Amino acid sequence: MNFDWRQILSYFQRLSARERSLLGGAIAVAVILAFYTLVWEPLSENRTRAERLIRIRQQELADIKEMRLEYMNLLNRLEVSQAIINPDSFPEGFSLFPHIEATVSKVLGGRDKIRSMNPKTKQINEAYREEAVEFKLDGIALDQLVDMMVSIEKGKEPLRVTRLKVTKRRRDPRQFDVTATVSMLKPNEQS
Repeated sequence: MNFDWRQILSYFQRLSARERSLLGGAIAVAVILAFYTLVWEPLSENRTRAERLIRIRQQELADIKEMRLEYMNLLNRLEVSQAIINPDSFPEGFSLFPHIEATVSKVLGGRDKIRSMNPKTKQINEAYREEAVEFKLDGIALDQLVDMMVSIEKGKEPLRVTRLKVTKRRRDPRQFDVTATVSMLKPNEQS
């Protein structure tokens, strides 16, 4: 059975003008409904779904970046912790008190601003002990304080400033009094 457009055209021509306009309107409405149902609505739904997936993936990416940053921080802390408790991190015969005294004296250009230096030892557990030096400094400049902290924490030895108190002097606001504690972990000697 062949489809013949001439029969449809002849049927359309036999209709009255009013019937032709009604049929044309019905065909236009059917085409619009078909376009909306078959083309527009699926495209709109796909766009909405794609936007939702993009938002989800962007949030996942942000979460991954945050987790990566946290992982890198934890990894860095682990490496620092391993260096701190590794006995090979310190040169043979390393002693904290003379090292801190020499570092502070070098940065400050002498011992005249050192009020006191006190060594301390605290047992952490059966395997490790913490050796610390608490020192008090009078009237140092901010750049000297920064240089001293960098020299201590960024030196070859894995030392940490575990306590720092900085007080501005009333007579000279560019000068500071500092109380700091520098510590290190050392393994206990095995008997």
